[in-house]
Amino acid sequence: MPKLSEVALTAKSVLNAKPGPKRYELSDAVVRGLRLRVEPSGTKSWSAVWRVGKGLNRVTLGRFPVMSLADARTQATAVLQGNSGGQCAGPLLKVVFDEWMRREQSQNRSASEVRRSMERDALPVLSERRIDEVTRADIIKLLDGVSDRGVTTYANRLRAYLQRMFNWAVERGIIEQSPMKGIAAPHREQSRDRVLSMNELRAVWEAAGETDYPFGPVFRLLVLTGQRKQEVAGSSWEEVNVPGRRWTISALRSKNAVAHIVHLSKPAIAIFNECAVLRQESLIFTTTGITPISGFSKAKERLDSLSGVGDWTIHDLRRSFATHCTEQLGVDHVVVDKILNHKSGAVKGIAAVYQRGEYLEQRAKALDMWGQCICDDGPAVVRN
Repeated sequence: MPKLSEVALTAKSVLNAKPGPKRYELSDAVVRGLRLRVEPSGTKSWSAVWRVGKGLNRVTLGRFPVMSLADARTQATAVLQGNSGGQCAGPLLKVVFDEWMRREQSQNRSASEVRRSMERDALPVLSERRIDEVTRADIIKLLDGVSDRGVTTYANRLRAYLQRMFNWAVERGIIEQSPMKGIAAPHREQSRDRVLSMNELRAVWEAAGETDYPFGPVFRLLVLTGQRKQEVAGSSWEEVNVPGRRWTISALRSKNAVAHIVHLSKPAIAIFNECAVLRQESLIFTTTGITPISGFSKAKERLDSLSGVGDWTIHDLRRSFATHCTEQLGVDHVVVDKILNHKSGAVKGIAAVYQRGEYLEQRAKALDMWGQCICDDGPAVVRN
């Protein structure tokens, strides 16, 4: 092999490589054998170089910037593996991860969650490993460690993300076989139908009031509005109209890609007013000023301890909201579906053609009644 480089090329270093009086080359430490040739004219081209006997063989891969660094690494890996008796090491897992996120995951709505999960647990352990060196035992050890924290559903999700990435690497010819083969989900998941009673919801509400910003206000809004966790956590001041008592979740953020109006009850308005005093960033719930809050696990553990309510998930708050609104407040299930921003809704078939209204007045009334119930000022119709 050519002389090994100890420095990994980056997109910035490739872009900033300036022409000199003579042609020169930069080597990559990630895919060893990948070279960037810089001509005096400023032309930059990628090559894969490997040793044969006492000489070197070279294959030109393409020109930069038409061929990016990530693409050059993928192409060089394939060429070098095919021409060096299979002895060429594959790219680092972190390189494949970045390429997979860019090419295969970037358009998925779950991309941010995939990245958070992988960066939290998989990359710290595997990122500096060659992807073709990762074994099934490595994956099992990783998933066992996650399961031992008691986050069983999360362990299943992490396995799914890893499997998708390794399958993609197989499809691209980066590796011959996925180390995920034969690894089942660590835990069997059961469909949940947990509905918190009104007493439990009020206990969670009170405990959230004892929990500091940002998680306390977020949990209270989850109880009051029935909206999804990420939609509440990612809300911004541009979306909230306190005088108009409206919070509009943009189509870019809502799960079903449809802009969604949420009426703000008096308790919800009070929460937003309190947050306005605490924070001035565009994002309402943030610890960085740049990204929304994440990592709800510890906050929920504290909430469980304070409230004395256990065995529930954050999504159960939506189910509980829907159940109590329909069964105890008598809100029409169509209106509840509109509040929850369900894509299909309860109206189906020919009726859906004629019932396209947004039921804004009914939604506002329902959320006002719900806010009163949670704050113990609700009508007598509400019961446990």
